[in-house]
Amino acid sequence: AWVNIMYGCNNFCTYCIVPYVRGRERSRKVEDIKEEVKNLVASKKYKTITLLGQNVNSYGLDFKDGKTNFITLLKELSTLEGDVKIKFMTSHPKDFSFELIDYIASNNKISKSIHLPVQSGSNAILKSMNRHYTIEHYKELVDRIYSKIPNATITTDIIVGFPGETDEDFISTCNLLEYCNYSGVFGFVYSKRKGT
Repeated sequence: AWVNIMYGCNNFCTYCIVPYVRGRERSRKVEDIKEEVKNLVASKKYKTITLLGQNVNSYGLDFKDGKTNFITLLKELSTLEGDVKIKFMTSHPKDFSFELIDYIASNNKISKSIHLPVQSGSNAILKSMNRHYTIEHYKELVDRIYSKIPNATITTDIIVGFPGETDEDFISTCNLLEYCNYSGVFGFVYSKRKGT
């Protein structure tokens, strides 16, 4: 089952239209999400509940209470009885924390399949994409995931042909693919859609 935990996006990646068509991030209340998931689990129709958001890692930041975040939501959902796994997508590497990795490692209800879109293996291209992280930071996340969760599977998104991408940038992406040992890659050619 698929459960939206938030709508919109605040990141404004230069290739993406989402913030313009869906607006700024708006998180649903923990109680509402918990009730929806509880009902889905009770139906006994689902083995996996996937939490959805353009950037699930920034869940709750718009509440401004300083207490509600993505990890607190996962903790609440993990208290529900029933034999289901909780997955989530999509994560943004700039907001994906070591604390989240440690929590995933410690909780058997949370799926060990992690979708972590890198988009490019080149720092220059990441900067042009307005992604707000470096390849060095991304590799630290991947290293931590494999260290703390040896059975983890990591998937990613890659865009090739981004404006200004050189052969060297492309080779850096290929090198990153090898380094990360992904279980799956969603590869896309850069879209020349109006507005990108």
